[in-house]
Amino acid sequence: MSSKRILFEYLDNNKDELVEYVKSLVQIPSINHTFGGDEKTVQDWLADSLRSLNFAEVEQFAVDDEQVRPNVVAVMKGTGGGKSLLFNGHMDVVPIAEPHKWRSDPFEPLQQGNKIYGRGTSDMKGGVSAAIWAMKALKECGILLRGDVLLQAVTGEESNEAEEIGTVQCLKRGYTADFAVVCEPTDLELHTASVGLFFFELIVEGKAVHISARNQVLFPQPAGVPSGPTVGADAFKKSLPFVNYFYSLEEQWNHRWRDAVLGAGGSPGHDVQGVGLFTINPSFIEGGEYLGSVPAKVKLMYGVWYPDQLVKKEELWEEIRRGVEALASTDDFLRSHPPKLTVPVLQEWQGFHVPADHAGVRAMMTAITDVEGCKAVLSGFRAVCDAAYLNKHGVPAVVFGPGSLSWSVHGENEYITVDSLVAAAKVYASMMMDWCQ
Repeated sequence: MSSKRILFEYLDNNKDELVEYVKSLVQIPSINHTFGGDEKTVQDWLADSLRSLNFAEVEQFAVDDEQVRPNVVAVMKGTGGGKSLLFNGHMDVVPIAEPHKWRSDPFEPLQQGNKIYGRGTSDMKGGVSAAIWAMKALKECGILLRGDVLLQAVTGEESNEAEEIGTVQCLKRGYTADFAVVCEPTDLELHTASVGLFFFELIVEGKAVHISARNQVLFPQPAGVPSGPTVGADAFKKSLPFVNYFYSLEEQWNHRWRDAVLGAGGSPGHDVQGVGLFTINPSFIEGGEYLGSVPAKVKLMYGVWYPDQLVKKEELWEEIRRGVEALASTDDFLRSHPPKLTVPVLQEWQGFHVPADHAGVRAMMTAITDVEGCKAVLSGFRAVCDAAYLNKHGVPAVVFGPGSLSWSVHGENEYITVDSLVAAAKVYASMMMDWCQ
């Protein structure tokens, strides 16, 4: 029997232990510290667990002032002369918005058949567990590699603190490699690119007046009777042309730019996330001051996913500005009360792109075929993750993992499947053997 078959058989025979490992991690609430949670307890547990597996090196360290946001790194040393491989995943999770909508307590994992429900199952304690189990399989089966295999289990990802707290701090500490796999949920597709993200805010002003005078705001009145903007202006109504413009712009951008992998349906087969490079999402719409008043102000907040390897964000910002100015110029009231556009606002994320002919990508494609028995699907990550920071700092990184962003990630009843966990662990183990020899 080949070494890979031995590994795959080991992972099949020990899948129940892998499932219990995932459940153990999910049972430890690890809501991101920025949102009032505790990231340290789960990392303490993980570090102890990794030490019990007798890896050559396990380090837990924190760089925040309070020392409550530690990262955990494990190293499985090779015999020398081979390429190194890094697996990366975050242990922090997002808050629970509506716990009563869950099938059970979000931090008491519930298994029903092939599905395991719980916060962090897909995003992404399942992926981290699969990587650990792949490393464990090689050790238990006595398979030696020439290159080192590293695991980074980080904090701060859900608050975009890779530079300050998490992944980048691991790199600065010397935990780097020739190639990296980020274990985010990808439906077992290989994501070689991701989108970037920015936000913008538009404030549209109106003029408040008692709702009993709304008819004078809307309709022409007899001569000598005040009406229209003289009386008041409905900020909601004034904002609608801009809302429609952003919907139109979203459609136009998707037709204007195309990409063979990101947002094009996958290559060579169809991915499960669908087509489309751009989304302009209305994240917040806020307005109105009082029940009895015509609204005086509306604030629109949008999040934009875009392919930053195809178009510069500054070009998109300028088009948004031009469109807002042009629309405002068509309205008598808005010409003298121009909307206030802020772009960008809040945080930004960058995307990444690794060529399909990169040696690491080819090795991952082979590993996927070894396990799945079919060609790997190359597609794009429809979110942002620490792969962007790894690439930015010189470590070519792709995204591949169990679970799916569409399996209620960041929502109620998030889940992962046992089958995807085992398959991902096999792919990781196969990649270790091929890349690190």
